[in-house]
Amino acid sequence: MNRREFLFNSATALAAMGMSGCLCPLCGKTKHPIALQLWSINKIFWKTPEKCLAEIKAAGYDGVEFAGYDKRSARDLRKMLADAGLRAAGTHISGMANYRGDGLKRNLDFCAEAGIEALGNSWFDANKKEDWIRFGEEMSEAAETAAKWNIPVQIHNHVQEFKKTYDGVLAWDLIFTKASPRLLQQIDTSQVINPGGDIVATLKKYPNSHFSIHMKENVPSKDGYFGVAPDDGGKIVPWKDTVDYIETEAGFKWYIVECERRPDSLEPAIYNLNFLRKLI
Repeated sequence: MNRREFLFNSATALAAMGMSGCLCPLCGKTKHPIALQLWSINKIFWKTPEKCLAEIKAAGYDGVEFAGYDKRSARDLRKMLADAGLRAAGTHISGMANYRGDGLKRNLDFCAEAGIEALGNSWFDANKKEDWIRFGEEMSEAAETAAKWNIPVQIHNHVQEFKKTYDGVLAWDLIFTKASPRLLQQIDTSQVINPGGDIVATLKKYPNSHFSIHMKENVPSKDGYFGVAPDDGGKIVPWKDTVDYIETEAGFKWYIVECERRPDSLEPAIYNLNFLRKLI
């Protein structure tokens, strides 16, 4: 068995063992796991990662999502997670060089070795209709390649995908005009609602296309606490409606909490976890 085959088989085994949720001892139902996007605590995490991971686990989280590795190896990350009793729900990597050719293969090998369950493109912007469509096509090619590793590829939205329109069509919809069914969406609730979008309608428009969802309160809500109105009196994310719908999707696996208003504190992450647990 060569290294590539070993990594692929490892990823497949992890998926088989870990992608189902946690069984609730009270109701017997499968509960979807919840991870913390580590950018939420980017001011402190890499100073004492082992301590932070232990605290994330103690708070009740099931996993984390990476946004950079601080030059740590895949083996290092795997050990850190295992020691803390956490899973890696995914990782955010931007830049198309990471989704083409050898760059993509290196990232997939890294994810497989580290035990990272999904690969997500965290940023893209363009000013032409054709560029948005081509982005979707290139990411589709990446998703097809990643299927050999059994690692889903996702696109994470920001505000621009729900603000820019071309002939009346949102940039977000242009991305998926010619996209492969393997290319998944990671909806960021805050960055759909901020430009005036409808989160549930967006999810329903692309059913069964969501491996994970970013749960984030409308910006600029103070502290990023879920259910707390923004400082300017703006809308609150419709949390119950969002959860009620996403729970119906068979392929959905992870809730990802992101609360980046206080990146030097774990307090909002704990508050938001407790808020979300009550809904699911």
